[in-house]
Amino acid sequence: MRPIRFGGNRSVSNRYLKGLAAEIGKIALIVLATIEAVFLCDVIVSRFMPELMALGAGVPVIALVVAYSVPNGLFIALPTALLIAVYIVVLRRRENNEFGVFAGLGYSHRILSIGAVMIGLSGAILSLVLSGFVEPPARFLLASTLEQITYKAVRDGELAAGRFYQIGDTTFYATSGRMNKVAGDVFLYQKSSEDTGRVIVASQLLNPQADDAERSGVLFNNVNIYEFADTGGAGAAKVQPEFNAVCPECGSSEYFQPLSHMYFDRFYMELPKVDLPSARDWLSPNEADFFELFSAPDWGAAHVQVFGERLMRAVLCLVTPLMALVAVAMTSKKTLLFCLPLASGIVLMLSFFASSGVGIVSSSGLLATTAVVMSVAVMIAVACTLMLHVMSGRFVRKIGVVV
Repeated sequence: MRPIRFGGNRSVSNRYLKGLAAEIGKIALIVLATIEAVFLCDVIVSRFMPELMALGAGVPVIALVVAYSVPNGLFIALPTALLIAVYIVVLRRRENNEFGVFAGLGYSHRILSIGAVMIGLSGAILSLVLSGFVEPPARFLLASTLEQITYKAVRDGELAAGRFYQIGDTTFYATSGRMNKVAGDVFLYQKSSEDTGRVIVASQLLNPQADDAERSGVLFNNVNIYEFADTGGAGAAKVQPEFNAVCPECGSSEYFQPLSHMYFDRFYMELPKVDLPSARDWLSPNEADFFELFSAPDWGAAHVQVFGERLMRAVLCLVTPLMALVAVAMTSKKTLLFCLPLASGIVLMLSFFASSGVGIVSSSGLLATTAVVMSVAVMIAVACTLMLHVMSGRFVRKIGVVV
């Protein structure tokens, strides 16, 4: 068996390192699956499920939405899973007096630091693969699937009343009934042009039908059609209230005066046909993988921020095993209940809030952002290594717990 030397008095075999890594990997997978399941339950139940049920989505479609949502939770779950796995495995072996025997045989404590770095490198590579090549297409497929579900439901009219539905630039709402039969008190907003919008208010909507061209129309009864100027567009300048020094609010109602108003007993309107994208927009940083991101002709702050966030997630996976070793060294009978939760809280805090810091630095450019992210990672790694050197003797003591 070929030994690997770590600069100590004794060497350690590949078989031992492989066994240590395999045990950590097994527990990391269990923790990763558990955290991901909790994340998916929260996202699906609280965010997607009400909308999917209202749109009449079936089980296969819901399964697709769940599958496309998985990568979004891995960025939070992966560093935490590595931290917990390393902590549990190392603490268990410490309580089995394994490191005490190693110390007696002349092994260096650096085996743990080197092993943690190797595990961190594996986690960082996995994080880069997920964020750089798996998450962008999954993000696009999730958005496309949700748009297709909404478009089909609106086109077929299988919509219940009491909810707002949006397809393209058109928003629907009905107080009662169903839109594939008869709906009452219908509200519809449609963006007519860049600076104008159209509002349709009708007492009734009748039987939308889809034709061979995959277009559907709606028939309104007792229809009032209003056209308004968009307050953010050029048309807003057409309607400007006069300022009254005595009564500043007297002219405010002029903001809501329509540009035009029409009334019809019956009015037929075709729903807009939405051209859903069939491919990712690789020029958009969030939808670009690493190859596409670095192939972009013009890099702006958004490109730098996306790259910085992906790099930050990877370096977080790199340093979490070392943080886990520090947590093990600090674990005693008095601190048993606090070390792992505290370390997990620090990792979660970095996962959630470090992206905000990357967003601030991204305006300084790619090199500056990369330098800042790597510098923070090096500082954390050096601090953990120094603490492990000082507390190396704590890996040979037992506190009498079963892990």
